[in-house]
Amino acid sequence: MASPGGPNAVRTSSFVLVGSHKLTLASVGKNKYPLEKVPFLCPLEGHIYLKMQCQVGSSRVEERGFLTMFEDVSGFGAWHRRWCVLSGYCISYWTYPDDEKRKNPMGRINLANCTSRRVEPVNREFCARPNTLELITVRPQRDDDRETLVSQCHNTMCVTKNWLSADTKDERNLWMQKLNQILVDLRMWQPDSCLTPP
Repeated sequence: MASPGGPNAVRTSSFVLVGSHKLTLASVGKNKYPLEKVPFLCPLEGHIYLKMQCQVGSSRVEERGFLTMFEDVSGFGAWHRRWCVLSGYCISYWTYPDDEKRKNPMGRINLANCTSRRVEPVNREFCARPNTLELITVRPQRDDDRETLVSQCHNTMCVTKNWLSADTKDERNLWMQKLNQILVDLRMWQPDSCLTPP
């Protein structure tokens, strides 16, 4: 097909491939990449230096339903039923399902701060309530933080033990499966997002 601008309007590129490197998830966090198939006496050193960040977009894993949450109320442990919404990388919770559209959440659990290897049923030695799962989260300590039944402060970090109880074993297993999928996504694409426990 002829160029509308005439035979001299389109020119063939004089660029040639002098090296390549295949980027994979293992490349994240590195800044020096070896070039492969670099010709002898090529002016390139054989490496390329590149600063790269990898970030996963919003997760498509979602779940909604009632969970009963263990909370510290004036130094006493209490279980409160909450309407929970798992979306993105957070569990947001309200008192009633209708509140989700009308009010800001009462609180959020940020899964990027989760240090649990896997979300699993809580050890019955520590919590006898059936169908309860445990999520441990860590965040920088704030000035108003104090030690409670669910939160402990170590150095500059606050560690929170989140106990969430489902109505049935099947519901608990569904929540665990969805939470674990989000943790896999986060740790694969953003390995530094989940903090190490102190």
